[in-house]
Order: sequence, then C-alpha cells, then structure tokens
Amino acid sequence: MIRGMPGSRTPTPLTVPHAATAQRPAWPELPSAVQDWIVDQLGSPVISAISERSGYTPGFAARLVLADGRRLFAKVAGWGREWLLDSYAKEATKRRTLPDAVPAPELITDARTVIDSVDWQLLIFTEIDGRPPHRPWTVDDIRIAVRTVEAAARALTPAPAGYPWQPLSAELGELSPDKEEMITERFGDHAAEMRELVAALPERCNGTTLVHADLRDDNMIIGADGRGWIVDWNFPLLGRQWIDLVTLLISVRGDGWDADAILAASPLVGPGDREAIDTLLADLALYYAIASGSPEPDGSPYLREHQRWSREVVADWLAERRNWPRGH
Repeated sequence: MIRGMPGSRTPTPLTVPHAATAQRPAWPELPSAVQDWIVDQLGSPVISAISERSGYTPGFAARLVLADGRRLFAKVAGWGREWLLDSYAKEATKRRTLPDAVPAPELITDARTVIDSVDWQLLIFTEIDGRPPHRPWTVDDIRIAVRTVEAAARALTPAPAGYPWQPLSAELGELSPDKEEMITERFGDHAAEMRELVAALPERCNGTTLVHADLRDDNMIIGADGRGWIVDWNFPLLGRQWIDLVTLLISVRGDGWDADAILAASPLVGPGDREAIDTLLADLALYYAIASGSPEPDGSPYLREHQRWSREVVADWLAERRNWPRGH
C-alpha cells in the first residue's frame, strides 16, 4: 500500500529533462564496419533503431527492429572510452549470474571485437515493451516500482554465486578527506552526528542481499503489461535488502511523495532499520554534494545537474528524519 499524497510535501522541481538526459550516438553514427559487425552478431539486418534517451552514459543504447521481425535492445561501447568498455563487459558477466526470478531483461548475447584498432563491446538484451516511470511519479508507477524492488530483493537474498561480489562499503562509507571537508561545509552544526552515521555504514548497511546499488528512475522500466523491470546491472554490491528501495525513493520524495510512509509499509524494512537508513542517506548526501561539484564529464551534459538535484533532496530528507533545522 502507498500512503501519502503528492501534496503531502512541497516537491523539488526537476531540473533535468525527463527521459532525455543522455547524449548518445544514433545508429547511423556508428562506423559502418561496426554496424556490419553488429548485424553479424544479430543474424539479421537492422530495419530501425530508436535511441534510448534516459540515463547518464554516452554509449549507444537503442531498441532495434530486425528484418526477421525480432525486437531487441542493444548497448554498444567504443570510441576509445575504456571505462565504458569495462563497465559493459562486467555488466554482461554480472547479469548472467542473476537468477530468473530477478525482474531484469534477459541478456541474449555479448561480444567484443577490435575494428580499425578500436575496441568495441556489444550487449544484446530482450526488448521490454515499456517506458521509464512518469515524472513526477504517479501512484500507479510507484506501486509497480516498489513491488519490483521487493521482488528483486527476495530473489537476490542470499546473493547468487558465480561472481566475487564486494560489500556496499567497498564504494560507500569511508570518512575520506573530501567527505570531512563537505561535512564541515554543509553539515557543520551536525558534524559529529554525520561522522558517526557515515562511520557506521559497514556495520549497518553491508548485508547478504545483492543490491543494484545504482537504482534510480532511469534504471527502471514500467512495462505495458504493468510489470516493472530493473536495468543496467553494472554495479551490484552486497547490502541490506532495503538499499535499492531507499535510493529509488530519492526521486519519489523529490516529486512530493511521502517516502518514509512507503518505507514503513514495505516488508523489506524493519523497526530496527531507522538508524541504518539514516546512515545510507548521510553517505549519499555527501556523495552527491562532492560529485555535483566535479567537472562536467564528457558526453553526459546533465549528470552534474542531476546530482545537484539529488544533493538537495537527500539532504532535506535526512534533515527531516533527524529533526534537524531544514536547509542547515
């Protein structure tokens, strides 16, 4: 059950174009030799390719219609972006370990090649007939999304074998110098509390569930049949089963919904999880504050603005939960 209404709090106006944040190459912009290689992997010519505009990475991502009638989803990395090649290759390996009960599109094939001295990585998935969640979020989309996250958590507890999964604290929780600086700058009146929260992350947030660890609205699909799907399994980690629900609800709260009421209604969250959730929010507040001030990345013109929006939403959510003056 979803409690709370859109008007229960003032929304934080979205500052990036909904489902249009990615700057991706279209099919005709791929080198002809790369197109030929992809067609060879597919086994049929590409009749149409509709680029996916959501997300924040610059790789090729498109819904393909093939001459033999199949409809597939393709992701391609290349253009000398080694970090993206590595990310896509690892995504393929990780996706293959996920059990069938996980609501994630099936990976049909992946391939790697070198064309004109440039590495290229291809991933082919089943195409999901669907769309990103509406923004602002609607009650129907929230219900589908929450149900999807809960199903994924059940299917991924305990984590599947077949990959050396790392704990959430491998990426979050360290009290690094830049976090110390940001605590002083943005949370000075609550510095000691923030340090205690962040330092407790390994104990409070690591777990035995494989969590997506990058779950936002642009990594979800609302299917035409009413089912939800989670995509882009690039960075899964071992954490508590509610981690993905909290990260997804950042955008839900930003759109004016009562995220805490949704958490309270979920079987993933228990009465003893309040401090642990605050620990995750504290670390995310620092992450977004630091990342949003970094230089603009190549090929992702809206990433920093998205991070600035998330910075404000997470900080406000944490302040409300801790009974701090808002806006510190």
